Amino acid sequence: MNAVTGLVLRILIFIGIYAFLAVSVWLLWKSITGSRLRRGNIAIPTLTLATTLDEEQIVQTFTSSDVVIGRNPDCDLVLNDETVSGRHGRLTYHLNQWWYEDLNSTNGSWLDDLKIEEPIVVKDSDSVYCGDASFKIYIKPLD
Repeated sequence: MNAVTGLVLRILIFIGIYAFLAVSVWLLWKSITGSRLRRGNIAIPTLTLATTLDEEQIVQTFTSSDVVIGRNPDCDLVLNDETVSGRHGRLTYHLNQWWYEDLNSTNGSWLDDLKIEEPIVVKDSDSVYCGDASFKIYIKPLD
């Protein structure tokens, strides 16, 4: 093999490696941005939370995939109870299920009789206790 053939082969290998890297990065980028776009097309079951505060029944319905519960007025469901942290817990919809996560609250969260220490799947008619306050979860199934 002469010097010119060796040089041509090295150049072709060099171009091939960079073409492979470029296609890999492009496919990875397409995969990442495509998943963000598809996420908006997922139908989310309606979530209804019911609680009693000062002997008054409060029922709120949510259609977003993220619901924050706590004492802070910025929360989606506000529980005015001293045992509830400012941002006590969060309900999120992913993997076709509603999940409850305790946000490092002071007095903890409980699902019925189970202490919530990591994100947990919740179902229709579950009761979640945040400190001394509680709320009931109602999930309307998709049609």
